[in-house]
Amino acid sequence: MEKTAEWLKIVAKDHKKWVKLVNDLGEYSFAEDIVQEAYIVLYKYTNEESIIKNGKVSKGYMFYTLRSVLFQLHNAKKKFKKQEITDKEFFNKIPHIDNLDVEEGYNNFCILLDKKVDTFNWYDQKLWRLYSQTDMSIRKIASETNISWVSIFNSLKNIKNDLREDLKEDYEDWLNKDFERLK
Repeated sequence: MEKTAEWLKIVAKDHKKWVKLVNDLGEYSFAEDIVQEAYIVLYKYTNEESIIKNGKVSKGYMFYTLRSVLFQLHNAKKKFKKQEITDKEFFNKIPHIDNLDVEEGYNNFCILLDKKVDTFNWYDQKLWRLYSQTDMSIRKIASETNISWVSIFNSLKNIKNDLREDLKEDYEDWLNKDFERLK
């Protein structure tokens, strides 16, 4: 059975009254939009019998619908705090990076690690990247891939041992802040 919207024409006859009602609630800029959204809400979630009684539109029902849509708009606005670019407090919140060489060294170490992972077979590459670059646990990977968690655990253990063995010197260089020695 297809839903018709003929009854919304009766509701929309009082459009200016609904806009004024939204203005009375304190919203002027988006009053038209709120009324249009209310029409959509009415079409989706209510029926003719709920809002039209004896040929008249229920003002109370319409008031609560408009107020609800208005509150949804205000809640959506609250989620995002606008920040002026010229605001001096904004610039004070940006941390100054004193340890740029540490960050660069870490980046170089990560590049070395990625190059080493690229030499693995395709299964180990996929498994390592899935485990290290997502927040999936071994059990979650096992349930989504239908691979035994024991097999995944053992594969990851072998991968970690290979990485430890091959990148041991580079990791020590990074810890000792010998960033220029990172190959």
